[in-house]
Amino acid sequence: MDRIIHGANWYVDTLNQRLRLADITLPALNRAKETLQLGGGFFNLAIPYEIEELEAPFSLNGAHEDIRGLFGREPGDWTTFYYYERLRDIVKGENKGRVVILKGLVNEVTQAKVTGKKGDATGYKVGSIIEYRDIVDGKEIHRFDVFNNHLVIDGVNYSNSHNEIIAA
Repeated sequence: MDRIIHGANWYVDTLNQRLRLADITLPALNRAKETLQLGGGFFNLAIPYEIEELEAPFSLNGAHEDIRGLFGREPGDWTTFYYYERLRDIVKGENKGRVVILKGLVNEVTQAKVTGKKGDATGYKVGSIIEYRDIVDGKEIHRFDVFNNHLVIDGVNYSNSHNEIIAA
């Protein structure tokens, strides 16, 4: 009971989506795996490799041209997305803050289905994500930065030694 979500917000660049947001799903974190078959053994082992590409679907109530207009941008014309979350530890009576920053492109728009006078939410999908940062109470939990080759997991920068080796 120490991480109950007591509020969240979604920004698309500088546009606050608080009054429009129907739902948001943050990216699933998955590693690509390859099966290692051990000679003479009874078991296989899945060895994790690269982090698979990230996608973040979200839906807005209504059809908003300022967000829909982001579809079709080319790589290099990235959009930054911000997710803010207020977490409440109801045992200790403390608030915690979480911020997730994504930089990518709106790669998919699902137009709302209209029945009579009522329309469903318009669906969007953020893809081609080149940067992902997850920060809880000022501690960087994850950072995946494609162009700067940064990999931070649980606050540990795994890319420091890797970048030194490949810089030679």
